[in-house]
Parts: sequence; C-alpha cells; structure tokens
Amino acid sequence: MKIPAFPAVRLASMVPRNMRKVPKSYLKNPKFKKPKVSAFKKDMDNLGAEIAEEFKETVIRNIKTNYYGFHLSASTLRQKSGETPLIDSGVMLDAIYREGTFVSVEDTPRTDSPLTNLELAKVHEYGTKDKHIPARPVWRNTFRDYKPKAKKRIQKFFKTNGNG
Repeated sequence: MKIPAFPAVRLASMVPRNMRKVPKSYLKNPKFKKPKVSAFKKDMDNLGAEIAEEFKETVIRNIKTNYYGFHLSASTLRQKSGETPLIDSGVMLDAIYREGTFVSVEDTPRTDSPLTNLELAKVHEYGTKDKHIPARPVWRNTFRDYKPKAKKRIQKFFKTNGNG
C-alpha cells in the first residue's frame, strides 16, 4: 500500500461535509474576556511614561550626587563654582525633560557657553577627542543600571494583568 505524501489532507477530505465546521460555541471560552486593544495600549503608554519619568529622575539624582564618582582636575575645580562634576550653574539639569516615553536634554542655548544644553550633555557623556574633557557617561551608566528595574516593572505589569 502506498502512503500518501500529505496524509492530513487526505484524512480531512474523508470527513463528511456536515462535520467539517466546528460550531463557534465550541471555540469560545465563557471565562475568557478579550481585552480591548485601546485599553492595553493606554496602560502600556502609562507604564512607559512612568518608567521614563523614573529614569529621568534617576539621571538627575546621579548627576547631582556624582553617583559614579567622576573626578575633576585641579584646574577645573578652580574654574567651577562647585565641586560636583557635570554641574556648574544647573542650567543643563533644568533642561532634562521627558515627553511620553522619551527622555533627553533640550537643545536650548546657554548664556555661559557657545554650546547648547544638548551639545554640552554630549560632551560630558562622551568627552572630547583631545581628552581635555574626559567622558563621564552618566546617561549610559544610569541606563545600564536602570534597565533591570524597568524590566521588572514590565514583567510585574504583565503578571498583574493576567498576561504573563
């Protein structure tokens, strides 16, 4: 006896026509409520905004407290009004903002520098090519350290909403 190449197709064709369709009532689970996509999207947007706000606050706190222990040279200390790296006037800190789930620094002009707040933040984050200003990666380090917290928040969200 020769075995057909696609036995499932052959078997399906052997089922009587009146039994090929499964009644829709068999497919529905009476305890299952289909979630509304718009409500889920709104909840996820809110969660993303909360995480972004916490991240923004953590970046600001890490800068203010010099959390990563960046050092300043003696010449820089003489020029600055304070001893905390990355803070002189506080203008750049005030320029950190959150819009939805996006956190950044405003690209606004400064009175004490030809650089904008965003350009200055990049210089602080990556340093300069001549190494006169060393890299002080507050944003990248904070992101690295904050990522597990954000992941836990998202996992908790799915567990409490019955999807995880």
